[in-house]
Amino acid sequence: MVLGLVLMIFRLAYRIWLGRFWVEDAWAGVAFLCRVAAFTSCWTYTKAVGEEGIISFWVYSFTFPSVVWAVRQSILFSIIRIVYTTQHLRRLIFCLAGLFLGLWAGLVAQKAWHYGHNTCWYQTTRKVHILMTQPMIMFELITDCLSDTILIILPLRLLWSLRLPKRQKRMILAIFSSSIIVTIISIFRGVCQISKYITVLALTTDFETALSLLVCNLLVIVTLLYRIISSAGADDSISIDDDDYTTRITTGGVFTT
Repeated sequence: MVLGLVLMIFRLAYRIWLGRFWVEDAWAGVAFLCRVAAFTSCWTYTKAVGEEGIISFWVYSFTFPSVVWAVRQSILFSIIRIVYTTQHLRRLIFCLAGLFLGLWAGLVAQKAWHYGHNTCWYQTTRKVHILMTQPMIMFELITDCLSDTILIILPLRLLWSLRLPKRQKRMILAIFSSSIIVTIISIFRGVCQISKYITVLALTTDFETALSLLVCNLLVIVTLLYRIISSAGADDSISIDDDDYTTRITTGGVFTT
């Protein structure tokens, strides 16, 4: 969890330093703030009682899914950043961003209505996630799988036909495909929620948000390391003048600024 936050701080500072801070970095910043709020509320929830515990539960219930969905928005807009986009593709990605916002809002609205409609759980203890109904769990699981599938298939489809050196192409495809790991964790979390494995569930949710932050930063961090290593190896196919590889890819098969 700490590693994900440290990498996020480095990523945001690095992008600002380069003067390339854009929409995907802003969404990454939203994910960072939500993760800090989720971690703080989870920690205070274990210590607090009464009204403080209730407030901490509300904050955690909303900030946990917000981390994951903000990361998805960041990855989605990263596709615009690195792939040469036509007007049609740009509209498609903006429509997908709107879809993600709708699914995110639907999940938050479900939780707000369910937790606020019947407040008898205020008098109980150890209530994390166990209050979610099975339809809510299934909705969350389906939206997780749908959105992650889009984030895996879309960049693979766009990058597959580009004429890039094999090493660069494999690296970028592997970075975007890493979202499948988050999907697997989401499915496991859904099983834990349905089976009411509370102890395992708490660890799974923390691991999912931490892993989401890592996946969010992979494109910037890994490509930065790749540039450093390539520069040290005097690879003529790489432009040392490029500050990073989160820039557009032309159909000519080279990374450009």
